[in-house]
Amino acid sequence: MTVKILESDDLETASRTFASAYFNYPFPSLSIAEPRRMECLEILFRSEMEYLIKHGTVEADSEDCSGIAVWSTVGAAGSGAPATSLIRRLFGKMKISEMIHLARNSYAVGKGRRSLNLPDDTLYLYAIGVLPEMQGKGIASKLILDKLAECSNQTVYLETNTEHNCKFYQNLGFELVLKTYYQKNNLTTWYLIKHP
Repeated sequence: MTVKILESDDLETASRTFASAYFNYPFPSLSIAEPRRMECLEILFRSEMEYLIKHGTVEADSEDCSGIAVWSTVGAAGSGAPATSLIRRLFGKMKISEMIHLARNSYAVGKGRRSLNLPDDTLYLYAIGVLPEMQGKGIASKLILDKLAECSNQTVYLETNTEHNCKFYQNLGFELVLKTYYQKNNLTTWYLIKHP
């Protein structure tokens, strides 16, 4: 597999891949009702990638974007896409209560990340997603391992909201450094680091 660096023209396809991959993931499924979830996830991921493509790299496994990885640094990623732009894009597509729930989840995950006091230059796997029908074929592993080989002298950080994914990352050499539970929204987050 040759990794393709995505550009702005590729983001529509990439956002559909992410929306499909994350459709049943805890973070959005706890926040966005199913009838609108796919459309809202496409908007969310496109907004995030538009921001992060300027502050990192968005990589795909192929031209059809079956698997996507978004890489940045902890400092550059910050909180992702500017909130006002995102709210404008989602207004009318999500209920206000869903937007508040999503913002609270995002804040909770960010609070855990900030508690780790990671240096701004820490490499950050901001998001990775593989089309459901392509999962289990080594696409995510390949995208991650290629970047780890390229950046072998850097500390790499990520977070996940599923225990299954936590074990997957641990099998790739990541160490669990923090687990949080946000009771108000029933959201568990695992924070992992891979040292050089």
